[in-house]
Amino acid sequence: MKNIYMVQASTTYGGNLFKAAYLPYAAGLLVAYAWTDETVKNEYCFKRFIFTREDIESVVTSLENPAIIGFSNYIWNTEYNKALARRIKEIYPECVIVFGGHNVPPDDEFLRKFDYIDFLIHGEGEEAFLELLLELLEDEPDFGNVSNISFRNNDGGFTTNPVKTLTKIDYPSPYLTGVFDDIIKENPNMQLDAILETSRGCPRNCAYCDWGCTNSKVKLFPIERVHAEIEWFAKNKIAFLWGADANFGAFDRDEEITDHLVEVREKYGYPERIRINYAKNRHDFVFRINQKLEKFGLSKEGATLSFQSLNPDTLANIGRKNMSLDKFKELMSMYRNAGVTTYSELILGLPCETYESFCRGIGMLLEAGQHRLINVYNCEILPNSPMAAKDYLEKHGIKTAEVVFLTSHSKAKSEVVEKTKYVVGTASMNSEEWIAANIFACFEKSLHHYGILRNLAIYFHYEKKVPYEDFYNSVIDWCRNSDNEVINNSYNFLYNFYKTVCLEQPMKLYYNEEVYGKITWAPEHVAHMDSIFRLEDYYEAMRPLLESYETDKVVLDEIIEYQKCMLKRPQHNNYSRNFTYGWHEYFTKAIAGEYAPLKKYANRINVNNEKTPESWTDYALEAAWFGKNGGTFNVGITNDLL
Repeated sequence: MKNIYMVQASTTYGGNLFKAAYLPYAAGLLVAYAWTDETVKNEYCFKRFIFTREDIESVVTSLENPAIIGFSNYIWNTEYNKALARRIKEIYPECVIVFGGHNVPPDDEFLRKFDYIDFLIHGEGEEAFLELLLELLEDEPDFGNVSNISFRNNDGGFTTNPVKTLTKIDYPSPYLTGVFDDIIKENPNMQLDAILETSRGCPRNCAYCDWGCTNSKVKLFPIERVHAEIEWFAKNKIAFLWGADANFGAFDRDEEITDHLVEVREKYGYPERIRINYAKNRHDFVFRINQKLEKFGLSKEGATLSFQSLNPDTLANIGRKNMSLDKFKELMSMYRNAGVTTYSELILGLPCETYESFCRGIGMLLEAGQHRLINVYNCEILPNSPMAAKDYLEKHGIKTAEVVFLTSHSKAKSEVVEKTKYVVGTASMNSEEWIAANIFACFEKSLHHYGILRNLAIYFHYEKKVPYEDFYNSVIDWCRNSDNEVINNSYNFLYNFYKTVCLEQPMKLYYNEEVYGKITWAPEHVAHMDSIFRLEDYYEAMRPLLESYETDKVVLDEIIEYQKCMLKRPQHNNYSRNFTYGWHEYFTKAIAGEYAPLKKYANRINVNNEKTPESWTDYALEAAWFGKNGGTFNVGITNDLL
């Protein structure tokens, strides 16, 4: 029998805190379907998955006369796959190397560049992989009969067969067919996370997304399979699920799936959390789903109210259409009243966006009440997205930089460095403006959503009519021009970080083992964690800027003191502060979109949180990583009249 191995290398994360990795779902789908065929069962032996970034030499040594090895490629593992495949080919030149997955270009590019790859699978791979396995058994195989593949011809040329879209997806589940049983048994001390796919396809055509190329009808997996998989997750203590659907909530049955998730969680205690991509045009229905997930503690990050951009020209050029800001405010109020966390998302580097329009977009979301969280993602050129087309890049003057793909919350070093392509400039935003926009996004997120300056920004907005974007731009200018290291270091780190991106130079995520543990941190954590670590010094360094807004000294002192009370810090609990103004009432209403003038009355703020971190390492883990979208930068307080 011919031995087959499958590689879908996930980055293990958690560092010294715990070890976790994803089960290799995409590769598992291919194996589960292929082994329904009797010929495959009789002629091939499936040996194992390489599902983490194992040492390459150790992997090669462990192989037993491999005949075929399939590699599932994503942004986070393609370079590892290349290095492993190259080494395998050196030791086993007859071994057939097959590459598939989202990071495989839609043509024969990988075959032309990398002679150690024998076949490429484009698009959905279940049927193509089975057809390829069967064709490889023939004495004179005709690969022109295999759908969705690229291959080398006998004359040295290359052929790419037409890609067909699957009309059905009732394929066997790798979870339910036992494909992952050995992984479960052999890794009792690892947190194994999983992908939940209840549907496949997306009718949209967003330029930045590789779902956008399909523009396909959504296909549904059988509901019985979905329910059984959820039971499997619970019984195997799968802690975290990533929802792979493009638009969960688009179908009525999605509420039934949600109910089953809740029921299973209540019965078994697992899964603990799930992250979901929600449908964009069924607001009330999606709200109901989120209510249930939030009530039973299943929501990883809350409900997404995304925009990508608030610039109309940008939206027209990426194939998006936003809800109105009035509707956004209505939804924010609805979710807030129901106690459901929300956050919003933007993408930086899209065509027609300027520095001013980007900052203004964030300001508009803050004005609309999104004080919880705005995630900003840098636009990446995915090889199967409409944006990757040469004419699209040229039309919008898109400048890219190939940079290291950095994974936060993982070990600081890796054997093989992954790469991705960032958009670092467009016809409307040059690279220096792109750097500035990233710095703005990091400062706004770390200081507003994580809490250090949020209440000051809100007060200046309502009482001094200062636009949010103007306030945070003034903060950036102050930090950039200051010689005080407490506030200048964060700016310099961010500027140098994003400058290295533009120059395609080696870059590093933030790492401070002594204070925050043996894991890496994303750029937005720099301005927050280093600032809160020296919070008193930070406010002192910022004070001249804050005083420039001509605020009464007592008022300014009390806002700062109230803000400090709100911030969770290690061993900072069980104390009270007296105030002459009703800050808690004022800011609670302002954040809820119910502004009322500030009142003067004696009151006391009591800080008595159920749990505060014991150390800065604990703080980084509990607040800055696990809880960032759940508001765990802030403590619970009570307010008494005096």
